[in-house]
Amino acid sequence: MSSPPVPGYRFAAPFEIPAASPIRSLVPYANRPGTISMAGGYPATELFDVEGLNAASAKVGARLAACLQYSNIEGQAALRAQLARLSAERGIQCDPDTELAVTGGSQQSLALLARVMLQPGDAAIIESPCFPNSRQALRHTGATVHAVPSGPDGIDLDALEALAARVQPKLVSVVATFSNPCGATLSLARRRRLLELAARYRFLLVEDDPYGELRFEGETVPPLAALAEGEQRNWVAYISSMSKTMAPALRIGWMIAPAEVRRRCVGAKAADDMASSAWIQEIVAQYIEDGRYHAHVPRIREAYAGRCDALARALTEELADRVTFRKPQGGMFCWARFNGDIDAGKVLPYAIEHEVVYVPGKAFYPDPAQADVSAMRLSFATMSAAEIRQGMVRLRAALQAYAEGRPVSVTLPA
Repeated sequence: MSSPPVPGYRFAAPFEIPAASPIRSLVPYANRPGTISMAGGYPATELFDVEGLNAASAKVGARLAACLQYSNIEGQAALRAQLARLSAERGIQCDPDTELAVTGGSQQSLALLARVMLQPGDAAIIESPCFPNSRQALRHTGATVHAVPSGPDGIDLDALEALAARVQPKLVSVVATFSNPCGATLSLARRRRLLELAARYRFLLVEDDPYGELRFEGETVPPLAALAEGEQRNWVAYISSMSKTMAPALRIGWMIAPAEVRRRCVGAKAADDMASSAWIQEIVAQYIEDGRYHAHVPRIREAYAGRCDALARALTEELADRVTFRKPQGGMFCWARFNGDIDAGKVLPYAIEHEVVYVPGKAFYPDPAQADVSAMRLSFATMSAAEIRQGMVRLRAALQAYAEGRPVSVTLPA
């Protein structure tokens, strides 16, 4: 039976050809029984503080009726106060009533900032490689999204300055600490220069910081918003999330932005979803107030440190002559690359057959022509040390099968 004709919808330009997620396309393989998946960017389920969340939920449940109404669009006052205190611990001072807003995760924060700052004809800049959904949030405004090379030390500031002088961007988005996918952290000196560039070229510098509290090695570097001085403060927005430190299902994030930027984002959020759930916001606020958040974060930090160590050991011992990598000091990801001219995308079907999954680096480049095809992202957060070791043993076997040109049954989309 032939398919019915598709109606002649007149889609907006950014949606004429919808982007397929190269990461989500791997989910069916990653979820196969027995497969060791290092592909997802998920926190570890077994580390969720279910007891603490249940206790906070019970306290909120005792006053549940008051939490079932629409929330303030900018977020519940109790949660804004707690998030302002949490941000102050990171060195960021803000007014919770005029500069901070609760959002549906940091992804919504970025989308709101992009919407109020960008329109067709404008320019925005993002790192390359980067998280694909971050680029999409900018692209969906109709703005032209330019990419600046990034790597183990973060965004290339010389390239950024040259591009900013040429295209005059209105917004630049970076993950300055334990970036996804590279695991990179900008040094203090590079952060100060980035702030200088934002003030000089008058672009809104958006720091996405979902991983900053997951440092398990090295010296803490303050967020950009904590370092901004004088005029620089007018050109910095900070966004963060509870997804990696508490639980993704809460869908709670926040932004700290100049008052006039934040005010417009609140208006954009009203058109989006009216408000985030008051009930969930009150649970998160209660959880932080009870001290559970500050007790929980060191626990997951310690667990991820052990898993990162396990991955570094396994890569070194099982693939020392095949793979190059830099061990991250925090976060959830390790960026590695096969030595020589080995294409990580072509090895992946063999890896899937050997029951281990990773994400080829090409998935994270806005321009595939600029991609490092030998690179791959390995997530260590959800695997035990034993599973990580076994995963690298399987990857070594897959790489050998690929090198020998053995037949493979798995076929992946191009």
